[in-house]
Amino acid sequence: MSSVPDRRPAGLSHVLLLIELIGRAPRELWPFVLTWVIVVLTVPFCWLVISGALTQHVLVPPVQTPKALAETGYAPELLAERILAAMRGISSDSDAVPHDVSLADNDSPDIKLPGQDMSYASIVGFLKSTLFRNKQDVVVHIGITHAVDGADAYIAHIQIENGPFNAMHEDVAFTGKDFNQSVRDIAIEVMRLVEPNTLASHVFSTVQKTRCSPGQCDYSDVEAIYDDVLGRPGSPQRQWALAGKGWLLLRQNRSEEAEQQSRDALLLYPHSAVLRANLGIALEQEHRIDAAIKELRAGAHERWSTAENQRLLGDVLLHAHRYAEALSAFHRADEMHHDDVNILHDWGEALIDNGQYEAAVVKLAHAVELRPDLAPSYELWGQALENEGDLSHAAQRYAEADKRDSGALTPHEKQLALPGTPRRLPPVSASLQAPQNHA
Repeated sequence: MSSVPDRRPAGLSHVLLLIELIGRAPRELWPFVLTWVIVVLTVPFCWLVISGALTQHVLVPPVQTPKALAETGYAPELLAERILAAMRGISSDSDAVPHDVSLADNDSPDIKLPGQDMSYASIVGFLKSTLFRNKQDVVVHIGITHAVDGADAYIAHIQIENGPFNAMHEDVAFTGKDFNQSVRDIAIEVMRLVEPNTLASHVFSTVQKTRCSPGQCDYSDVEAIYDDVLGRPGSPQRQWALAGKGWLLLRQNRSEEAEQQSRDALLLYPHSAVLRANLGIALEQEHRIDAAIKELRAGAHERWSTAENQRLLGDVLLHAHRYAEALSAFHRADEMHHDDVNILHDWGEALIDNGQYEAAVVKLAHAVELRPDLAPSYELWGQALENEGDLSHAAQRYAEADKRDSGALTPHEKQLALPGTPRRLPPVSASLQAPQNHA
């Protein structure tokens, strides 16, 4: 006899089973069981409320728009969502330079409490206005008006409420011809007022994508953002602006200037982990390896150190051929921040140099899974496979790297990546290859 399997979701089946068990229980036990059910449901909600109260969000209320603009389909709510989405895109492309933690955008749905005129949002708002005043949400008020010099010309008036840059304001002139670009221009100006260091990192990434050489890259827009932050009196983001300026010097191989700039900044912020990391990298560029490791270890032990401090320490230890210590540092970095592409990449490089090719493949495969465009990780993956003797798959990984960045491979790797190349080449030890900087 055939039977039809029960296709109800497993979670629903468990809930129905729990209800059935409660129904079968003696009535005397119902109050006790229901009490525990309420507790089980209440604890996660309380955790959600506390987490929300301790998280500072950026909010964009509906944009005040002229009637003519609204009639073309750009409703106030739609404009707010578009601007917030553009800001989210900028934040997602801002990992190149260390910066302060980006604000959350509070896109989680509200939760209404049955029988009460309360909700998750109202409770969180009450806590922020009473117990957690320093976590009050940053509200971006935007109003659009017609400009006097044309029927299709507009001005967006931006005003910031709460946060470190409370009451700051700016105007953005735009036209309705390319509204996608106009929305982006408004979002960039909002980021300049609310999260300038995040915007600076994004602009830096944009410059890097031009593939300019370190001496020819134009970082003037990035420097202008940092100078603006440093010019704001009492700004809590000054430390990160100083770190960003030092990072720019490092990327331009101006190590002596970076060292002096970092030492001067540390006089103002002696326990800054990010400034200590800058100093360590500057010393490494000057080939003062022991001094660099000392500073990087000190930064990694600061109270507000991050996974990046451990990664940079591991990177310098790797370059010093202290593989066991480097692997330990990358392991600590991964524990602090899982699924970080830079950590996985450098960890994989350390594993290759230490002869642990199978483990390296696992890390590098995960890195390219997270960032499919990362050519250096494909190259390292190919090196690990080649050292294992798997030339066929190594060639595939080299080809993937070459497809994403034609300058990523060595001549030997390029040759192996070519279709039709004999796969009888002996594996080349990573330790015998020309050293490259994969950081």
